[in-house]
Amino acid sequence: MQNQSHTSASQSEHSPYQGETEGGLKSLSIRISTDGLSFCVYAPTEAQPYTYKTYKVSPLMSMAANLKEALSTEPILQVAYQRVNILVSTPLYTTVPAIAFDRDHVAETFKFVFPKAEPCHVSYNVLRRSGIAIIFGLDKNVYQQLLDAFPRARFYASASTLIEFFSEKSIIGTGRKTFVYLHEEEMNLYAFDQGRMLFTNSYTVHSIDDCQYFILNMWKQLHLHQLDDSIYVVDDDSDMSHQLVDKIRYFIKQATLIERTEDFRETITHGNHFIPYDLQTLLICGF
Repeated sequence: MQNQSHTSASQSEHSPYQGETEGGLKSLSIRISTDGLSFCVYAPTEAQPYTYKTYKVSPLMSMAANLKEALSTEPILQVAYQRVNILVSTPLYTTVPAIAFDRDHVAETFKFVFPKAEPCHVSYNVLRRSGIAIIFGLDKNVYQQLLDAFPRARFYASASTLIEFFSEKSIIGTGRKTFVYLHEEEMNLYAFDQGRMLFTNSYTVHSIDDCQYFILNMWKQLHLHQLDDSIYVVDDDSDMSHQLVDKIRYFIKQATLIERTEDFRETITHGNHFIPYDLQTLLICGF
């Protein structure tokens, strides 16, 4: 996957699934969501290579103010790293076929899709395996603080890492496949036909009924088959995913709960289930 910010000339090219093992580099990954902030350090030479920490953000402060405080007080952010990844979990993203992608007009494309969004820095990732580009936004002050603290940081949308990871999984077996990721009162939906992306969207959800409504609406929209096509569910709170799978099986026969022990069984993140699922996909994939 190629990563680039709108105002930056930085980019990266890696083979699939090299991930954080490349060169044994000590790396820091910062995950930013609508109301959350967390850090993950990978140090391959240590007995316990992963250190993951969530930062308690204050709802009375902006994300930029919370980040500023974290950068000045968190010891984990005071260490020098060979590589820094910024993972942005946001519904403010859109997809463009790679063949039609124009890196010189990403800001205009973003504003066209999200005309009411607050002013933000626009970045993009080009997904080589999926043949699409993801254009996404991040608060300008947050972006600038991160760039000031980590000038060589690489920015990725959560959707980018998940799409690349699920695209690989969708090739296994037959039929079209839908993947559901539940986290932080948000549901991400991704549908594929043997690696080719058919659909992606994010929804705010407050209940299992909300999830079921959006899933079945997408199922109808894509004319997916209730018996031949399948759906896979994962989240960062296993109770909700279990409930959704049980309920959706009344409508879709092949509904399966994704078990992380199996999903990451042969990866460097195996056993570290406390790390958010989208961040694990970033850590193991060749970004």
